[in-house]
Amino acid sequence: MKDYKELIDTIEQSGEDVFWQGPVDNSQIKILEEKLNVNLPASFKVFLNKYGGGGVIDDEISGIESNNAELKTGGTVLSDTMECRKDFDMPNHLVVIFYKYQELAWCIDCSSRNNENECPIVSYDLFRRKVTNIIADNFELFFKQYLELRAGIDL
Repeated sequence: MKDYKELIDTIEQSGEDVFWQGPVDNSQIKILEEKLNVNLPASFKVFLNKYGGGGVIDDEISGIESNNAELKTGGTVLSDTMECRKDFDMPNHLVVIFYKYQELAWCIDCSSRNNENECPIVSYDLFRRKVTNIIADNFELFFKQYLELRAGIDL
């Protein structure tokens, strides 16, 4: 995964409050994969290793809090994914990475892999209970777009 420090610095200098959950050990990522019964793509694992989750306050990317994959607080991949699976019949191959007020869920589609063994990021419609579109071809592209949008860079 590329270094996005310049984009993050631009966001912070614009006055946005930014919060990162902190680096995550590979052992905790493995626990998360076991709990969700998925194999996460490498780009998302690198993101978790480096940032843990987070981003612009009230627009955070779901992650692993306090280097503990089993925490089920709001904003964690485990909590957000389990809630959507339970309350919105979300399929087990989807892993929530962005969840907004029981209205919006963007997910890694772990059932679909490209030539680089990466997975697309999809929008799961919580009310119609189905995937509606592809947001990005992989997590790295999603993260870059997430940062550029919040830094005010035209896409």
